Amino acid sequence: MTLNLPIELPIATDTVFRTFCPNTFSELHSPYGYANSGFKAICLNTQKYSDQNLYNLPVKTTPKTLETKKLDFGIALIQSFSVQKAGNAFVECEDIWHYAERNPMVSIALSDGATESSFSREWARELVKAFVDRDLPWQEVYACAANWLLPLQTSWQQWLTHQNLSWFAKRKSGEGAFATFVSLEVFADLSWKSLAVGDSCLFMVRDRCLQTSFPLQKSHEFNNRPRLIGTNVKAANINISQIHGDAKHCDRFYLATDAIACWIFKQLEVNQNPWVKLDELTSQELFAEWVTASREQYEIANDDTTLLCLEIQDATKIRCEP
Repeated sequence: MTLNLPIELPIATDTVFRTFCPNTFSELHSPYGYANSGFKAICLNTQKYSDQNLYNLPVKTTPKTLETKKLDFGIALIQSFSVQKAGNAFVECEDIWHYAERNPMVSIALSDGATESSFSREWARELVKAFVDRDLPWQEVYACAANWLLPLQTSWQQWLTHQNLSWFAKRKSGEGAFATFVSLEVFADLSWKSLAVGDSCLFMVRDRCLQTSFPLQKSHEFNNRPRLIGTNVKAANINISQIHGDAKHCDRFYLATDAIACWIFKQLEVNQNPWVKLDELTSQELFAEWVTASREQYEIANDDTTLLCLEIQDATKIRCEP
């Protein structure tokens, strides 16, 4: 995500939510492609800044699973695809996500680092890991953002002071790192909660009809200065938007960074059904081919592009039918 950062970070405002359903299509589902569940490290190698190795990122880990009880439904991560901006290496992709199965919920978070800030990819990674792997009870997280963010910002500043950076790198990093953020947590009673800052979006879909979009509602709301979470902004002053609701069997939740989220809104605004096309993207290869073709036709912006999809499934079935 490329943007010009303001000196003063904008604060998220109250969000108004609406529910609508486009005309549905009658085509049959294409077979699902089941992505590897759990945390997928978007960056397979360490990134270097001023000749310093920053983080040793794991190539692949499995979901963090805590004690669970038997339920009549399951939550499957059925799509987890990312494509870097054209002209960049995959290890430069600044879209980072993390996923874990917890009792009594599933937790997933997606963040898009702001390109023009230093260490934005690393900050995005720390945001999603700190949220998903936290020890705080969910009640404290949703009551006040400072409960979750302040310890992370403190540890970030401590880490930064121990880096052997050039004078220019120190000056640049002192301005802070920034990233968007969106999360989803589904509980044992099928209630769900989401937090968001910026233009990474959540879409709740039932029977191929959009029930809720969050935090944005229209394609014209996307611009090059989204709201961000910064390392230097006081956690207590960051107003993170939140929403909650109830899910049913076969509901789907899509988490998307700005490029594909904007495409989804544009499809809906011309009475097209984007979920039909997204159903066809059953592998990373098909997703990458579609993103490349869409960029060439100027349908999707040339930016890091990530799509995640979770489905509420009957525990006795492999997948839900349309």
